[in-house]
Amino acid sequence: MADVDWSAALADPAPVRGVLGSPPPPLTDFGLTSVLVDERQASVTLRFFAFLVPSAAAQLWQERRHNAVEFTLVCTGVTGFAVDGWSGYPTTTATLTPRTGAVELAGRGKHITFTATGFHAEAPVGHLASRSQ
Repeated sequence: MADVDWSAALADPAPVRGVLGSPPPPLTDFGLTSVLVDERQASVTLRFFAFLVPSAAAQLWQERRHNAVEFTLVCTGVTGFAVDGWSGYPTTTATLTPRTGAVELAGRGKHITFTATGFHAEAPVGHLASRSQ
């Protein structure tokens, strides 16, 4: 089965697609570096990172020597938030299903699910990052 274009769920997918391409790589191609739950705003902010230079940004980023990309995905109107484990192991599954608003984050010893009614993201940014961090 082909990966679902998660950017289709964004209120405005243009900033993400303009950097990452259309459709962008699956979320699982990026490392999930943080999960911020804001129960007051019923939102979850996910931060993703990868050592890659998207083709849509290649010329500018190569001039700046960027070798990595980072972006945040803000999920609003969150309901049904469930954590069935949290560990220090990497997240190996990160999916967003546009039709239903379902989000799943999973990996060894971790599993988070929720549903959101809205999604937005700013354009991904480039970084010069060290692999020895």
